[in-house]
Amino acid sequence: MVELLIVMLVGGILALVAVPSLREALNNTRHTSATSLLQGDLNAARAEAIKRNARVLVCGRNGGGTDCAGVTNWSVGWVVCIEDGAVANTCRLGTLTEPNPISVRPAVDSSLTVTASANTIRFNANSTQGAGGAQTVAVAGTWAGAPTRTLTVAATGNVSK
Repeated sequence: MVELLIVMLVGGILALVAVPSLREALNNTRHTSATSLLQGDLNAARAEAIKRNARVLVCGRNGGGTDCAGVTNWSVGWVVCIEDGAVANTCRLGTLTEPNPISVRPAVDSSLTVTASANTIRFNANSTQGAGGAQTVAVAGTWAGAPTRTLTVAATGNVSK
């Protein structure tokens, strides 16, 4: 019986040491995943603009989740869509052969925040940002000591960390 209690005590001590490390690893994985997903969507939007010879937008989601919300807090998720030629910064209505939005991302985990320097990031048909200049999107953690990873979209359309 004494041996069993000693084994349980040692196991409890090991668990107390391992749990914080596990939590930190999980937070870092969520942070890296959200940053990579956003970077992939920005690169895909640039490629779609070239492919479709049309302006493609990446922006925070609205309440319905399928159009640009006009906010810089992208923690609610983001949308990649083809811009409506008649109304700037608005997603064009999709069709059966050409669905729009191209992709809709859900809200990120509550332990993360995603903040953009502009409401909308645009890619022109030549893959550039145009006169808008460089834009940034920051993915930050809400836990103590969390890093902030910033994605920069240059005026040329190049996406970098």
